Amino acid sequence: MKIIDFHVHLPYRYRDPVEAAGRLIVEMDRAGVERAVLIAVEAGVKTFRRNVGAREVKRALGEVLDFVSLSRIPMLNKLVYDVEAGIRDHVALIEEHRRATWEVVEASRAYPGRLIPVASYCPDKGVDGTIRDNIEPFKDEILGVKIYPTLHFTSPSSSKLDKLYRKIAEINGVVIVHTGCDPGLWELPRMCRLARPKYVAEAARRHRDVVFIIAHLGSYSALMPGIYFHEALEALGLENVYADTSAVDPFFVERAVEEVGSSKLLFGSDYPYMVGLTIRDVVREILELGIPERDKEAILRLNALRLLRERGRL
Repeated sequence: MKIIDFHVHLPYRYRDPVEAAGRLIVEMDRAGVERAVLIAVEAGVKTFRRNVGAREVKRALGEVLDFVSLSRIPMLNKLVYDVEAGIRDHVALIEEHRRATWEVVEASRAYPGRLIPVASYCPDKGVDGTIRDNIEPFKDEILGVKIYPTLHFTSPSSSKLDKLYRKIAEINGVVIVHTGCDPGLWELPRMCRLARPKYVAEAARRHRDVVFIIAHLGSYSALMPGIYFHEALEALGLENVYADTSAVDPFFVERAVEEVGSSKLLFGSDYPYMVGLTIRDVVREILELGIPERDKEAILRLNALRLLRERGRL
């Protein structure tokens, strides 16, 4: 089976986008992945500093301190003992993992037919700046745009994003929305509360001509796995909402198939951010699920194939 991975990123240890893409292609070939949707990551240091201060972080930690103490997550533990140093580490992390839209486009040009680029919203630029810099110049090449409610401190249901969604409708694209938690301080429920599938559903109801994809099935959380899983299942009842399986425990993928079927699920590996796992490992997790073979094929290829063809990307 030729697999389509609907959620990958450029390896961050290789700063040149073409070199990073070459490494990604090696991993794809080893896993039998024919095509991959390559997603940009643009946060904003100004936005981060405006929204994250010691008082807010201490409040968020206090709400789940027992979970944090048991988790042994290094970045969270550092926040407990030295909030200001922990915040500085997060700024450095944002800088290290930033991948601009032009980078994923350049990478896709180096491997035509293999990588399909997705732009990123940038909160420091705002909607108009994102459209000007990240959408318009690449509108004939990108599949759509990614919203990170955690990193962007923006709800996907915010009316300020409506103009961006209308632009994506014009190019017959998709909006991928990070849901659930994120590494570091975004593991804290207070800090990931905007990344709930119910907010994706609100946006999808307003913009019926746009396909929204709930990344991570609302389930990613090191502290509380499956944190918004049931909200994701409810949102999948909307015609224009899909979900990807990236960074999702196989248990939740299997449950999703049992409860809502496989027709709206897209395989995603989240490479290289599933530490200790290759794309091949994540493919194997899907193949080993206790679900019918037709559902595995739908998740690993057929649903993505249909969606890409409908968008004219194949």
